Amino acid sequence: MVIKRIFIIPLLLLLITSGVKGQTNIIFIMADDLGWTDLSTSNTSLGNGSKYYETPHIDKMAKEGMSFTYAYTQQNCQPTRAALLSGQYATGANNGVYNVGSLHRASKEDRAKTAIIAHDQTNYLTKECVSVFETVKTAGYHTAFFGKLHAIKTGEHATTFLGVDHNLALRKETKSTVNGVKGNNEFFAQNDDEKGWIFSHCGLKKYAQPYDATYIKQVLEPLKNGNDPWLLEGTHKHLTDALGDAVVDYIKERTAENKPFFAYVPFHAVHVSILPRPDLEEKYKAKKSIDPRHNKAVYAAFIELLDQNVGRIINALDDPNGDGDPSDGIAENTLVVFYSDNGGFMGPTDNSPLRLRKGTYYEGGVRVPLIFRFPGVITPNTVNSVQEVHSIDFYPTLADMVGAQLPNPQEHEIDGKSIASVLKGETEAIDDKTELFWHFPGYMDVRNYPQSVIHMRHIDNNHYKLFYRYEDGTYELYNLSKDIGETNDLLLDDPNQATLDLAAEMNVKLRNWLMQRNAPTGTWRESGQIVAYPPLNMDN
Repeated sequence: MVIKRIFIIPLLLLLITSGVKGQTNIIFIMADDLGWTDLSTSNTSLGNGSKYYETPHIDKMAKEGMSFTYAYTQQNCQPTRAALLSGQYATGANNGVYNVGSLHRASKEDRAKTAIIAHDQTNYLTKECVSVFETVKTAGYHTAFFGKLHAIKTGEHATTFLGVDHNLALRKETKSTVNGVKGNNEFFAQNDDEKGWIFSHCGLKKYAQPYDATYIKQVLEPLKNGNDPWLLEGTHKHLTDALGDAVVDYIKERTAENKPFFAYVPFHAVHVSILPRPDLEEKYKAKKSIDPRHNKAVYAAFIELLDQNVGRIINALDDPNGDGDPSDGIAENTLVVFYSDNGGFMGPTDNSPLRLRKGTYYEGGVRVPLIFRFPGVITPNTVNSVQEVHSIDFYPTLADMVGAQLPNPQEHEIDGKSIASVLKGETEAIDDKTELFWHFPGYMDVRNYPQSVIHMRHIDNNHYKLFYRYEDGTYELYNLSKDIGETNDLLLDDPNQATLDLAAEMNVKLRNWLMQRNAPTGTWRESGQIVAYPPLNMDN
């Protein structure tokens, strides 16, 4: 039997968190595979935003909040979500999720002959994990999950051991039988022969009806931005809109009950298959791109569909019951976070000037947009280009913002650090958060292989990243502040002593971090011996 500690909350804290005016609600919105340059705002990407994609609602959120230009994730979906919900790196005792599916993902022709036999990872968070939902609940919060599950095996697990009260965790695929033919369709509702219009979760059935004139007039017309939503009349509902519907209704219900809430909203957009709403696709097919990086109409349309639903959620905070009277608004009580689970997937988009793509530890794979909006608390239109933020940091930050006590470290240790003081403008960066780590004891097609990485903010406030490759024992070092594209390996071409000293310092920190966690490294195929950590002497 798994026993979890029940936290005792002081009476005063219970009174504070009982839903009175001023209590902090939280809405955490996460895009899927949205790259660092995929927004049109310049705030999140040091001026490298898209000149083709349009994201007016997220841009407005950036103008009203604080953007972080050094925001990081894991290299793909599953480990980022596990890190966010657990507050732990994959090396954490209650995490263990390093990759989507497994670490045995070398190309088919190489799987039996890789130099290193990969570690057998844990694929999902387990019952021993004390999730961020459970921790926030100790402060009196109602919790909700809308969208992509991925870090848990089934949607039911969100309720049974993550602590979710309102559970709409689901997959983008809908299995159905239409006119006697069984199918598995992505993103669009299906008219099942027996069940009628459905998505993969029964809780979304009420939102699965085709677009009709009332919905178009009341919901889509106010959001139109050069698109013609009337093209949709009678067509299948898109999952992204259905999730937006569900979140808006949830905000209305929670506001009416005057109870604090934490809503986690991981959209499936803009993950492949790239299937946007047809009216937005028509808009971008007619639009000529002036951005050499971005020119795919279907992807641009998918991004704007996501943006419209972010706008709907934020607008619902101003007028939860939708009657036009903002007196019931809760925007000033609500922290909204916008984030992506990993870098853009090359093909649909281009992450330039960042290097490479989703699945790698180069910046194009792990650097993403991040915005916090909290009227009256966060200074509007703020860009923070000093503080690094990782998936593991949201757990302690959100707990800090709502006054929830973190779990006992002996039961569930949190790797992340709260950046609440940065959000409140008390400091530009927290001094004890200067390193981030990544560790990959396996293979993923051509994109990733056994390696460990450390990102460090040095005393000069420059950001550096050191890679160690286990197969050949080589290193790479980049100054991200001066070389955002990771084109100049500082360890090549006779580096000076200062560079060697910096690399050695980072190597020691990386080695110690791995050793302290007993991080798995796999075994050498030829000898059967455990692969050693990076050596103290980098010349060996």
